[in-house]
Amino acid sequence: MKALVALVLCGGLLGGAAVQAQTYRVGVELQGYPPFYSIQGEQYQGYARDLLDAFATSQGHRFVYVALPLKRLLNDFLAGKLDFKYPDRPQWSTEQKRGHLLYYSAATVAYTDAVLVPPARLGQGKARIRVLGTLRGFTPGPYLEDIQSRRMGLIETNSIDSLLKMALAGRVDAAFVNPLVARHALVAAGLPADSLVPDPSLAAVEDYYYLSSQKHPQVIAAFDAFLRSHPEQLQRLRHRYAIE
Repeated sequence: MKALVALVLCGGLLGGAAVQAQTYRVGVELQGYPPFYSIQGEQYQGYARDLLDAFATSQGHRFVYVALPLKRLLNDFLAGKLDFKYPDRPQWSTEQKRGHLLYYSAATVAYTDAVLVPPARLGQGKARIRVLGTLRGFTPGPYLEDIQSRRMGLIETNSIDSLLKMALAGRVDAAFVNPLVARHALVAAGLPADSLVPDPSLAAVEDYYYLSSQKHPQVIAAFDAFLRSHPEQLQRLRHRYAIE
């Protein structure tokens, strides 16, 4: 509840706060998820990097990106070792966040997580999925009840490539992942983009990514103002990374 209240306050009461140029540490996911974000060598890249750098430059800030595994990323963020976390959502890791006052930005980009299957298996229904695959740390919300009741098994992988290979080889019956990310990875692997496709008959998650902070509500407010005042720049970025 504190986190959700902070989300509202950031865009309103704090909107006029002055921000002094500084260097900040932004915690990001070590596990790549292109085109939204990726790690090439030691460099954080993708839509998120370009968006956050554009904001930092507009304010005179410098963002240093710290790529960490998901569990450590959240732990370090809540321990105050990082200034910001991206991506984040108020609904993620609610138990771990309990007792922490977190500030969330306005939405940075929309995303969809869906059940992907080979085209020949479209429309076969949830009962056909005995084992669902997803990325480690991701929560297939619409299917948690089935997983917890053991009506459906769950296998987690450390990379999008491994997940898609398992789905194509039949080691899992379906993959719960972003269709855009899956298409990007399939093409990069030299495979047809429609080797795995979202099944519209199965439940999906549609939501947004946010930037979060414990320490700097005034920077979150400035980031919100940047998002509001640069719609054309954001549209060009989304077009560049084909995430219209």
